[in-house]
Amino acid sequence: STPGELRTDSTPNSISIEWDLVGDSDHDATCNVQYRQQGSSEWLEAMPLFRVDYQWWYHTERAEKPLNMFAGSLMFLEPDTAYEVQLDLIDPDGGKVTKTASVATRPIPKLPKEGRTFHVVPGEGGGSGTADDPFQGLSTAQAVAKPGDILLLHGGDYGKFEFEKSGEPRMYIAWRSAGDGEATFSAIRVNANHLWFDGLHLKRADESNGLRASNNTSDIVVRGCQFEGFHYSITLRPTCRYWHITDNVIVGDNDPNQPTNQGGISGEGVELGHSSGHVVAYNSISRVADGISYPERNVDIYGNEIFDVSDDGLEPDYAFANIRMWGNRITNAKNYPLSFQPMKCGPWY
Repeated sequence: STPGELRTDSTPNSISIEWDLVGDSDHDATCNVQYRQQGSSEWLEAMPLFRVDYQWWYHTERAEKPLNMFAGSLMFLEPDTAYEVQLDLIDPDGGKVTKTASVATRPIPKLPKEGRTFHVVPGEGGGSGTADDPFQGLSTAQAVAKPGDILLLHGGDYGKFEFEKSGEPRMYIAWRSAGDGEATFSAIRVNANHLWFDGLHLKRADESNGLRASNNTSDIVVRGCQFEGFHYSITLRPTCRYWHITDNVIVGDNDPNQPTNQGGISGEGVELGHSSGHVVAYNSISRVADGISYPERNVDIYGNEIFDVSDDGLEPDYAFANIRMWGNRITNAKNYPLSFQPMKCGPWY
């Protein structure tokens, strides 16, 4: 066996490893894993990497390429922490390699503390952003917003809006409910990076999609929001990365007792759209076809309450390596609590 490219990635609590391999046609090579926080003298043992040999096709489904590698995860780690990971590959037929990589877990998102705070109400322009003279409308507020700013949305109907101005790493532009009434949207479109949406109420009007991402959107927080009556409440694209979707209440438009007449197996709570790097946690999801679906790589899904769904509770179908799901409670799924095929390599946890 001869090892090739080593790829690593992370979430706040996990590290993902994919290590390409040439040879080992009899599949008897192994790869043990140890890790430690940088600066520590104590090595800890992790699960060995999983031996992957996935030759391109699964029935009619085609992977990105044939995959010959080791893959696996380190789980339940400290957020925003640098780790050393030691990989010991041994092939009885020839080949022994030790490789050490430095990998940092991602931080848990935090609201900015050093930026400005503005006030916003529905409207068509004007205002200075103070509590006594709030910005009139989201377009006025977005034109002024800078990384680190918090914009408090007072109660009212904001309709459909596209967020196009980006924050910066660890300096989100945060759009939050002011807490004096529901800040209601008929739809949100995200076409920027490093944004934070908190406590907003998305209620279906003319469109069946609630919050939908454009391509290449990264580091978006959706926390404590309500989604009411959408067929697709949160929808990502394949090139989206590192979203943090937590503590939301999603109630779709499907009736699990009448799947043919009320949406059947279409309609998602959180549709990850074959994208990677996300955390989806502590959400309440009901009256959809699938609670959470279609991750790609390096995704943590945990602590979700999923019930009254007309298809599957969790549907990670078509994913590649390092999909991790734990502590989810799934009740009254019309078809399956967990659908796990096709698997394009694995491992999944």
